[in-house]
Amino acid sequence: MTNISDYDTMDEIMRKILEEYNMTNHQRKWAVPEYSKRQINNAGKTIADPNVSTEERDEALKILNNWRAAHAYPLQVICNNLRKKNPDAIVVQRLKRLESITGKIQRFPNMQLYKMQDLGGCRVIVDTIEDVYNSVYIYKKSRIRHILKKEDDYITSPKTSGYRSYHMVYQFHSETKDTYNRNMFIEIQFRTKLQHIWATAVEMMAISTRSNLKASQGNEDILRFFTLVSSLFAIEEHTPVCPNTSNDENELLKEINDLNQKHHIIDTLNALSKTIKVNISSNDKKIEYYVLALNYKERYVNVYGYSKGNIDHATFVYNQLESRMTNNENIVLVSADSIDLLKLAYPNYFADIHTFINVLNKYNSQYTTPR
Repeated sequence: MTNISDYDTMDEIMRKILEEYNMTNHQRKWAVPEYSKRQINNAGKTIADPNVSTEERDEALKILNNWRAAHAYPLQVICNNLRKKNPDAIVVQRLKRLESITGKIQRFPNMQLYKMQDLGGCRVIVDTIEDVYNSVYIYKKSRIRHILKKEDDYITSPKTSGYRSYHMVYQFHSETKDTYNRNMFIEIQFRTKLQHIWATAVEMMAISTRSNLKASQGNEDILRFFTLVSSLFAIEEHTPVCPNTSNDENELLKEINDLNQKHHIIDTLNALSKTIKVNISSNDKKIEYYVLALNYKERYVNVYGYSKGNIDHATFVYNQLESRMTNNENIVLVSADSIDLLKLAYPNYFADIHTFINVLNKYNSQYTTPR
């Protein structure tokens, strides 16, 4: 396998991937599951084991990539429905990154890849808390055949990390596409814009600290900082604060400022928000899928656009770039209605967290220093 660092430019990488894609003679629009439950679960265990041979890993990766890619059709069906029902919302979708899949299996040794509930994820970003619950209600009451398997309200019951959102997991079911009625789960996240900018800032800080802050792994003070900020946002949205935090805005701001002075967190976030070069490439007229390749060390993101008819090509590029990426890179395959909505939904890939910083500065301007 040729690594990204073995090439001088991303153009050379993409030419090589295109050659490999053409050699595989792809003809099918949507990937279909090609392996058994046992093979898929074994592939998950192999991928998460750092001691396996290169040959074992490559074979496991082929199985995992097929199982993940097969979720693209169920994900598209559900996401299209959500877009119709939420015309004023930002509705985007993504296939789970290999790094996230591996990390999840390593953190939860009993996790089975075949039963993983968020290989395909759809996100609905709305303005207000009322909009969240209205969107949830409308979708649950709609005439869908999918089976609701799990529901978590992290708004009324925020996670200790500060994460706030409303989650539903559906098992896909189709009357016409029985191929995909195979234990394929799609996770839907409903969140407000305020909850979204918080989550984006956490992801950007995780890049800087090289830690998985989303999984509550990393510096305890930095984790605490984001939990406190989440409670501050919760007060503004008139929802419960996070566990083990004050419900007094001034007390929250005091602790936030103390932690910021100690670790210069806002300065770090400001530095991460420096202008990043965006390179957009596509041969398709109507783009629905985007492969984002962020290099946060060199400060650029390459955006490759594909039409719905080229989803097979998009997933192939995603898999190939992911297998070649270095520690300084982050690759994801997502879908959005436009490049502008893409930037709003995934600002961390464009190093844009000015909104989060501006909101914090607004709070600090109102902060009353204790006597």
